[in-house]
Amino acid sequence: MKKLFTGMFVLMVLLSLTISAEAFDSKSIDRNEGMSAYADWYEYTDDVYSDKFIQIMDTDDGTDIYLYCMTYDENTGIWSDKSGYLFTQEDVFTIDKKLESATLSPVDIELYAYIYDPNTDTYTDTVETVTITAQWTGEGDVMKSISKYISKYGDFMSKYSDNTMYREATATGSINKEDLGPSDYGQLIKFKSVSMYMDK
Repeated sequence: MKKLFTGMFVLMVLLSLTISAEAFDSKSIDRNEGMSAYADWYEYTDDVYSDKFIQIMDTDDGTDIYLYCMTYDENTGIWSDKSGYLFTQEDVFTIDKKLESATLSPVDIELYAYIYDPNTDTYTDTVETVTITAQWTGEGDVMKSISKYISKYGDFMSKYSDNTMYREATATGSINKEDLGPSDYGQLIKFKSVSMYMDK
């Protein structure tokens, strides 16, 4: 999962792209700009494995918050997956433009859980509301990734350009006031991207 979200964010970034539209009958441009943070906590204690993941994306439209929690008990074989998503336009997330730090203020989010018990071969669905908060501290150098892509097929042309700045980070936080401790992995990200589609 860590690699999945890293790759997803590193492929979003800053574009400066100009082109004459006179030769095209139609043109559309999609722009995406914002800042993001995520963190992962792993734990293995008494044959019980757990993974907690928080991802934040902040744009002009608002803030997207995603939480994922998984546990697996090797003693009983019981595992559970819990996930929740929240979009808010309240000012709950702040991040330094130099990617030095970020803070998620306490927010309530609904978690949808799927629990499997192999002893009874049953699945149970539950819903609960939890309060989460997190803080990130940037570490090491700020890295930069730039990519451009052009595709042409017949009278259709598409162009994509992005520029992302990212920095490794350590996060701390809590779920329902339970301290998560320092994260095993984290990152702070600033991204801009533009997609352009044209038809003759």
